Amino acid sequence: MKISKENKKIIVDEFVKVFELMNGTKNTREKLFYFSATYAMVSRILNIEYDPMLVLIHSVLSSTYSNINSFINNVANSKETFYIIPENYFGILESTLKKITKSIDSNNEPNIYDALKGFSVLAYIFTGNGNYLYKKGTLKINI
Repeated sequence: MKISKENKKIIVDEFVKVFELMNGTKNTREKLFYFSATYAMVSRILNIEYDPMLVLIHSVLSSTYSNINSFINNVANSKETFYIIPENYFGILESTLKKITKSIDSNNEPNIYDALKGFSVLAYIFTGNGNYLYKKGTLKINI
């Protein structure tokens, strides 16, 4: 990723703060609220300094947020749900955030891609097919 040290520091510092806030609450909606700051900050930096990797990071973080948010809203609006939220889901989400933060800080693109792959899987679990694959044991999540 070819962005200035200053802008990279802004992203890293924001992601560290988001991790701390998410880790400091047990409330699912609050965790998700804080998580939304990740792609918002990337968007702000994109407006100052363009890099294709930032576009990818923004896209994955934004879709991860959207999938989780849609799922939570569907559960809240329904008395019954057959979807399964994996045990320690948000702990894994937080660990993946920590991983991408360190990878951005060290400019380690293979690890950035690996973290983005992790976010994609975490987002996919909250689709119909993704949750089906999780239930039957095909889709597995880990740190």
